[in-house]
Amino acid sequence: MILERLISPTAPEDALTNYYAFQHPRTTLRTFSQRGTIEGFLAICQTGQDLFTPLVVMRAVSDDVLPVLMREHLDAHREYLFIVREDMATVLRQCLVTHDEIVNRIYTVNQADFRPVINVLVQQSSTAEGRPRFEIRSGGEVSAVAAVTWQSDRFAEIGVSTVQAQRGRGWGKAVVSACTAVVLAAGLTPLYVVAEDNLPSIHIAETLGYRFTGKREFSCRGRLRS
Repeated sequence: MILERLISPTAPEDALTNYYAFQHPRTTLRTFSQRGTIEGFLAICQTGQDLFTPLVVMRAVSDDVLPVLMREHLDAHREYLFIVREDMATVLRQCLVTHDEIVNRIYTVNQADFRPVINVLVQQSSTAEGRPRFEIRSGGEVSAVAAVTWQSDRFAEIGVSTVQAQRGRGWGKAVVSACTAVVLAAGLTPLYVVAEDNLPSIHIAETLGYRFTGKREFSCRGRLRS
């Protein structure tokens, strides 16, 4: 791959950027070159999660390339959702007016370490995009749900949500377990990305056998400084 020195196709910390830059169907990819060599790229992606706020991912050989990419290719009057490596946070704060900043841990699990939890209440369905989705209902309402939020040819990220009143029953763990099993059976590596201070969600991951990769991502919303 021509951009292989900027990003690895097999690294969990690069998986989301790889997917949205090179495999997502609604992406505009821009590059920055010097002396015929690509020094960085920026991808602006339309996602189903937020139709009005494009997702931005990017990589560069050095921090001084990132401001150039943002100034040249982002609309100064528009807000974006950024998901980048943790070490890019300082540059983003310098170039953007940011809010909703989150530092996330990146977890993965393999088949040998996976410790599944079986719950007969779990029901399988599909997301609007046809990706795996598992839920537990109570009183006719969805109380816990886990689903594959995006999927590449190597990785699949699993997101989970549990209604506040139903927490503590193990239902979040059960739906994540079911979703993880399906991802592993498909030959993909599950990713579980969780805010550093979300201890209950971290507990779910670690109980099921997920291991912290030692890598983090930084996410925020923001627009270019004037």
